[in-house]
Amino acid sequence: MKTPVKILGKTAPAARMTKCAALLIASALSVPTFIVLTVIEFLVL
Repeated sequence: MKTPVKILGKTAPAARMTKCAALLIASALSVPTFIVLTVIEFLVL
């Protein structure tokens, strides 16, 4: 676990991933993967 960062004597909590951010990252990874696999399947079969 990371140690908290001190800025101007104040300690800030660590950043957390929200559900919306997780959904955006999952979509950004799955859509190009789907397209690449579809093209490979089309070329092979």
